[in-house]
Amino acid sequence: MKAAYLRVGLALFALGSVAALASCGGSDSGDSTAAKPTLVVKSTPGGSTSGGGSTSGGGSTSSGGGDAEAQRIEVSLTENAFAPNTITVEAGKPVTFIAKNKGEAVHNMKILSQKTEGKDYSSDATINPGKESKFTVTFSKKGTVKFQCDYHLPDMVGTIEVK
Repeated sequence: MKAAYLRVGLALFALGSVAALASCGGSDSGDSTAAKPTLVVKSTPGGSTSGGGSTSGGGSTSSGGGDAEAQRIEVSLTENAFAPNTITVEAGKPVTFIAKNKGEAVHNMKILSQKTEGKDYSSDATINPGKESKFTVTFSKKGTVKFQCDYHLPDMVGTIEVK
């Protein structure tokens, strides 16, 4: 009797596993006409954003200034695009970037500031779909700094104008 229950239990487990694996696949439709997320940019000095989003990990990098006093800029990460892809900030003032993955693939946001600031800044190494990553940067030098998604080069790039 116990053996019969064990066989039934194993069969149900196997069926559940196959169903779970079948549902894990992405869409192969290749439909490029699907609606794209809209551009959302928040730039509020000294404020905080509402919504209680979650981060994808704890790998944030900070360069001076706390989050409460920083200018906040939300950047949407979608399939092969940043929105906005051109950002203007002030030198010497902290900026908190909120990188929100609104796409279906894993993304990140890496600021290539090694030449001007002595190091690069980055969101978490991977931001999963539907998640976000916050990091604060204070640019000390005026000029143009590029940023990118390490996973989707050369298409997913942008610039930051430091005034």
